[in-house]
Amino acid sequence: MTRFVAPLSGMFIFALASGYLMTLIPLRINATDGNDFMAGLMGTVYYLGLLAGSYRSENIVSRVGHIRSFSCFMALLCASVLSLALSENTSVWLLLRFINGMAVAGIFVVVESWLLCESDSSNRGRVLSFYMVSLYGANAIGQLFVGFLDSSSLTPFILIGILLSVSIFPPAMTRIPTPEIQEASSLGFRKLYELTPSGVLGCFAGGLVLGGLYSMLPIYLADQSGSDDHTVALFLAVTMIGGMALQFPVGYLSDIIDRRKMLIAVALAGCVVCFGLILTPENSWLNFPLLFLFGGATFTLYPLAISHGCDHMHPDDIVAGTQGLLLAYSFGACIGPVMASLFMGHIPEGLMLYFIAIMSITGIFFLIRMAYRPAIYSSDEQPFVPVPRTTPIVAQIDPRSEAEELLDAEEPI
Repeated sequence: MTRFVAPLSGMFIFALASGYLMTLIPLRINATDGNDFMAGLMGTVYYLGLLAGSYRSENIVSRVGHIRSFSCFMALLCASVLSLALSENTSVWLLLRFINGMAVAGIFVVVESWLLCESDSSNRGRVLSFYMVSLYGANAIGQLFVGFLDSSSLTPFILIGILLSVSIFPPAMTRIPTPEIQEASSLGFRKLYELTPSGVLGCFAGGLVLGGLYSMLPIYLADQSGSDDHTVALFLAVTMIGGMALQFPVGYLSDIIDRRKMLIAVALAGCVVCFGLILTPENSWLNFPLLFLFGGATFTLYPLAISHGCDHMHPDDIVAGTQGLLLAYSFGACIGPVMASLFMGHIPEGLMLYFIAIMSITGIFFLIRMAYRPAIYSSDEQPFVPVPRTTPIVAQIDPRSEAEELLDAEEPI
């Protein structure tokens, strides 16, 4: 596993800065003008940039190599982040956040294609697990910077720029041949929807939830804690740790129980936890376990939906199919921040009610679908894999895409 140290080390340092930045932006906007809609719009343009960059970065990586591409994308991200500190103009920030998204997408493409080409069917599951821990663990740790630095000053942007610059060192100091990005099979989005509408709509709902979470939850928590940045940081860290820690227990149960029942259970649990957060007094210790469970419910919605979608796919189509499901998630993530901001701006406890609305509709949809489509037998199911929500390249790291391991799989229903 030593050959994965360089890309994963660079990813870990980058994720520290990225996790901090994702929280800093909405807190900064909330502190300056308190415009919830603008905070949501910032999230939307970021995800639009991430979506655009995900499908445009592969050619650059193929042309100049992984190490040079990583350095270039990281330099672009560092420059665009530091530029945020130079202007308070909203239009400039929207443009810079779009550039942030494109640069981040390029970084993900580099790291994921690097891991893909250096791994094989015997270790791909472990590589994906290490990648998940590096990404989400660092994001959770990055939240803790919020409590120690004044979010209204320039210092946070300087620290983020330093971390982004340092993240270039591990990949740049490694001598490694440039691998080639593998070609995926073709599966059109319309055919994918006909094959697994539940998978597509489940991933779309996951994007609606997590897009709103990343963009608006920091503001909600700041309002609840009286703008105490240290408390906000702890709450966000607990949320992300819950999302990471509950991936495997929920995934294990979904390999035993009908995945649609698990999706209904997760959606119902998310609604109950959101009601609990509404009823719990501000700064109560109960917020910590509730946010842990909230992270577990929201962060597992997408991988459960994508695993359910894979149950209906031929092994040869899993790479293209999971890329299409990621696209459905990305569309939801682009819409979610604006929708969440509108709920927050017009309804008391609007953010929690937004999550309740999305998850309850998702649960009802899967409940109705169970009456029209029979359950897949366990022998036909693909194993649960906690896939990150990053770029289409990660679909090729998914162990389910190894056709040689799935030759015994039967045709889906």
